Amino acid sequence: MDTSTAYPTSSSSMVQKTDSDGPYRLLYCSGKGNKWGVMQELEKGVEPNVGDYDKRTALHLAACEGCTEIVLLLLEKGADVNSTDRWGRTPLSDARSLGHLEICKILEAHGGLDPVALDSQTPSYWIHYSEVSMKGAILIGEGAYGEVYKVKWRGTEVAAKTIRSSIASNEKVRKAFLKELALWQKLRHPNIVQFLGVLKNSDRLIFLTEYLKNGSLYDILRKKGRLDALTAVSYALDIARGMNYLHHHKPHAIIHRDLTPRNVLQDEAGRLKVTDFGLSKIAQEKDVYGYKMTGGTGSYRYMAPEVYRRESYGKSVDVFSFALIVHEMFQGGPSNREEPPEHVADQRAYEDSRPPLSSYLYPEPVRMLLKKCWHRNPDVRPKFEEIITELENILENEQTKAGVGFCRTCGIL
Repeated sequence: MDTSTAYPTSSSSMVQKTDSDGPYRLLYCSGKGNKWGVMQELEKGVEPNVGDYDKRTALHLAACEGCTEIVLLLLEKGADVNSTDRWGRTPLSDARSLGHLEICKILEAHGGLDPVALDSQTPSYWIHYSEVSMKGAILIGEGAYGEVYKVKWRGTEVAAKTIRSSIASNEKVRKAFLKELALWQKLRHPNIVQFLGVLKNSDRLIFLTEYLKNGSLYDILRKKGRLDALTAVSYALDIARGMNYLHHHKPHAIIHRDLTPRNVLQDEAGRLKVTDFGLSKIAQEKDVYGYKMTGGTGSYRYMAPEVYRRESYGKSVDVFSFALIVHEMFQGGPSNREEPPEHVADQRAYEDSRPPLSSYLYPEPVRMLLKKCWHRNPDVRPKFEEIITELENILENEQTKAGVGFCRTCGIL
């Protein structure tokens, strides 16, 4: 979905902040279950209750990911069991919504509360329509699935995404969408956009996500053009980490299927977050009813050959799209922007066409990585966890050349 073309973009948001990034390693290690890394950061004097932009603490992330040892360690070191994120969720809220029963017992034993707990018979993603006024909504984007508005919910600016009535009116599709939302409510990661809920009793199908006013990667590239290598690789790491989280979701991996620069947004801290994962999955179900997934969104330009050829496919389709996005960050935009997107997809699918990789613009390790990521054989493409490792090595080398520090564990400049 094109959700952010109307978002304002400030030049100050183009480069990630560096003056307060150290504590982010504690958050990263906590979410990954890296006990040694957590202990190392705490021994350095990092406060156990430090939060990210969303006010999510290390305890939130450990509880969300089911890292029991980390939860116990953080509580022992003085972590606030009832710290709340910007949406009013505590670590117990996250642990309970994801079914981590052992962690729930530990948090409750330490006085943990769940202020957002609802009746178990009511899906926790429902938000009563009276809590959001659409009358004062500001249109901020429009895409293949519907309009996107900026509204206020519980005093916080959020994005309200509407689904066109021509799509949502089909009962089978509506049920598929609500089933997908039940999955989204459990997702928590610093590099994916947070789903908040769906309006209940609304005459339209509207769901809420966090609002990122810095806009999309598409906006950034349109305004700034080609990014320097350090920024491009840092952004690539953000996207890869978000996608790796989705691909490792249990019990079933979440394949984005429509990963484009418009579906990557930037938060106030300068980090990128992936959004609108899963929507194209529902759109594919709508194909039966005459709805064309790609429409005018430009998705063809980032589509893996096997998808265009209507062959069976897996997680590697997102790796292909990711490679094209990284290529654009170094290039400043698509090299074939004058060509119709469907023509571009056709050439890639049937003529094995790929964008040029000038040695002037692309460091050799980046060139090699992109070639692997957009390989014609989906089985040869690397997984995102492998991509993250390679990007960390590339960024560390680039930082050494530039004389700038780099945290290898969390990829922070």
